[in-house]
Amino acid sequence: MINRIKIHFDQEREYVPLEAVRVLPEFFKQMMSGNGLFLKGYDSPVKVKFKGERPDGAHIWELETMPEMIETIFTIQATPSFHVEIDYELQNQKDNLLLGKVIDRRQTYTVRQEPRNQKARGNVVASNFLIAKTNIDFSKLTGVSSQVILSDIQRTVLKNYPQSKVVFISSSIHSDEIDLMKEHKKPIFILDTENFESFDAPDVFDPKKTFEDEFLLDDKVIEYKKKKIGSYLYYPLFIQMKEMHFFAYLSLETERTRIPAEVLDLFKEVERTFQERIMDSNTHILDIKQNVLNVSRGGVALEINNMEIVQALKVKPSFTLDINFKLQAPIRMAIELRHLEEVNDFYRLGGRITGVSGDKKAKEIYHSLIDFFN
Repeated sequence: MINRIKIHFDQEREYVPLEAVRVLPEFFKQMMSGNGLFLKGYDSPVKVKFKGERPDGAHIWELETMPEMIETIFTIQATPSFHVEIDYELQNQKDNLLLGKVIDRRQTYTVRQEPRNQKARGNVVASNFLIAKTNIDFSKLTGVSSQVILSDIQRTVLKNYPQSKVVFISSSIHSDEIDLMKEHKKPIFILDTENFESFDAPDVFDPKKTFEDEFLLDDKVIEYKKKKIGSYLYYPLFIQMKEMHFFAYLSLETERTRIPAEVLDLFKEVERTFQERIMDSNTHILDIKQNVLNVSRGGVALEINNMEIVQALKVKPSFTLDINFKLQAPIRMAIELRHLEEVNDFYRLGGRITGVSGDKKAKEIYHSLIDFFN
């Protein structure tokens, strides 16, 4: 039986509108004679055939195999060299025929440069996973070591803004701004406190309407005027474990208006660097073997049946492992998680290789082994 895949992690691709907008039928015909067209989101490949276009623009598709259930929105995908997806609204279904109206079409920026070696399974295994600990004591994690790490980062990254501060959250610290950052998990960046103008960005929370709805805006304007704060940026710091923990925020307050936008980028760098350092210091090696599904010069796909690895990836979506080709010395590499899917009784993991241990020769050996086992 063909079932829907459950997505646990999917790193967003960068898409552009599909160029072949007015020649989709021709594009479909090319794909059917090449790499093929498939229905997205199922645990087994569901190959499809384009059967024609109706006068109203709806497309008719024939499925070679029928999955358990077709959603009201379905997606046809193809990967000639770049990746293409076309979303449809299901209008009718009869046996293995689908009638759908196109609602979106897109293609990726990136083009796959190297083919995947699909013969890895049985010839290649992964072992010695260096993953995040999932049973960390949060009180210890946010203790002295995290304060030392943040202070060091602040001295280096924010050296041009010595008036910036790291404020650690305690049970005694409460404010409207802290509550809003905790609730929305976004920074607050007010350019001018006199008119409460916020920095305009989707990843920045604008508190003005909230303060207006709660009749607090006038009080806030007066409060910041008394404190001689013309502009401020508060950036929350969360630690992702089994859930998000808000433990500190970065703060910059100035008497003048309009803190430069570059400070927001610097605060993001502080957050990113801190997360990397704190998680790197709370890892352990899991000495087990997992199947390798395919390999390429740029990435690997694994079959994961160990829940500790799955839970660790939700905490820290990067890890290191040994790739073991038959009768060859292990190759140690760092992996960044790209996608994680639940397929029946196992998980399918796709990762990008971000580094190979050793000198340049280690990477050359890995590339030669991919070709050898092809």
